This record gives sequence, structure tokens and C-alpha cells, in this order.
Amino acid sequence: MPYVVVRGNLGMANTKVYGLSLHEAEQITARLRPGPKNDNKDELTYYNSAIYVMNQLEYFFGYRVITCASQGDSGQPIWTLTRPY
Repeated sequence: MPYVVVRGNLGMANTKVYGLSLHEAEQITARLRPGPKNDNKDELTYYNSAIYVMNQLEYFFGYRVITCASQGDSGQPIWTLTRPY
């Protein structure tokens, strides 16, 4: 199953997405406000809220949230999404 990780605070518009395919990244970037690209990582930054990004991933590609956790001491939420075949 393909998995995607979304990391970002609910009240901030700085969301990081990990694991999108090139095709998915191109399609979703046309609908979101992209930030700087990091070529060293499989990471995309969007200047949209995490909830909006996850809603777009569900609407266009069928991704669903399967887990949520917080990152260390910062408490920043991390969601894992999956897409059925």
C-alpha cells in the first residue's frame, strides 16, 4: 500500500508532505501554495494548513488517515495516510 506522511500544526500554514509520487506531487501542487523544494529529501512544503492539504489528498487521490502521533517535545502532529489500490 502507498503511504504518505503529513506534518504540520493545525493553526499554521506550513505543512510538509512526504512520500508523494512525482505524478501526485505535480497534480496537488497545482492546487496548493507550494513552498521551497528540498531536493535532498522526499519532502514537499505547502503554505496551506495541514487539514486543507489532507482534504485535498483525500479528494483527488483517495488517501485516508490511518494514524496520528505527535513529534517529540514540540508536539507537532504527524498523520500517516494510505491509499487503497
